[in-house]
Amino acid sequence: MISPLRVIIGRKEAANTNIDQKLVFCGNEHGKLLAIRELIQKGEFKPPVIIFLQSIVRAKSLFHELLYDRLNVDVIHAERTQKQREMIIENFKNGKLWVLICTDVLARGVDFKGINVVINYDVPISAQSYVHRIGRTGRANRKGKAITFYTKEDILAIKPIVNVMKQSGSIEGLPEWLNNDLSKLTKKEKERIKKAPIDRKQISTVPGVVRKKRKLRKEMIEASKKRKNDPNFNSKSESDEVDNNAENNNDDNDE
Repeated sequence: MISPLRVIIGRKEAANTNIDQKLVFCGNEHGKLLAIRELIQKGEFKPPVIIFLQSIVRAKSLFHELLYDRLNVDVIHAERTQKQREMIIENFKNGKLWVLICTDVLARGVDFKGINVVINYDVPISAQSYVHRIGRTGRANRKGKAITFYTKEDILAIKPIVNVMKQSGSIEGLPEWLNNDLSKLTKKEKERIKKAPIDRKQISTVPGVVRKKRKLRKEMIEASKKRKNDPNFNSKSESDEVDNNAENNNDDNDE
């Protein structure tokens, strides 16, 4: 190409002005679950809703948590078959499904209409990703809402989000301390966020002690099945391993 030109219509990295954008500080990962339940109680959780997370593991974990709340919810990720994904998307489009949980990758190229709320359960890694996510709502001159949860680990990552909100004129959803001028991310900071996403704690309201007991019980059941199906199975070594896990769990509980 000779002397290429780049044409930008509107402001660079600005979102649709029909979208009411809001940042919600949750303190920690457990606070995010509480924030979703508070949105439901206050009537701000109006289907259809899309919830974005940064990984498949986290998307699956949140799906199971919201099932406990008896929400009409499902999740799409790379471990689902193509047929399963197509069925979930179709159910979401025709209103049989109210809440869709997904990652950025799985949501690309899928056209959703009439979305009322987009929730960024995990802060996106760039302004472009943020604009793409929340662009699922506020279409065809309809009003939409975009809510982004953040914790103290996201202080760097939310800087581009704050700038998008300001350029879009959505400053009412900004906490007062973020309404002041924030320095932009350096090139190194941007690269670090993209290459090494935040290592977040597991999404679960189940206490760690209970999770360990469940894991131990599962291991014991698997060892029992192996002993029944394989007469040459070294039951002693497997039993020793399970006993060691039990001792470790007891030590952790004592702590």
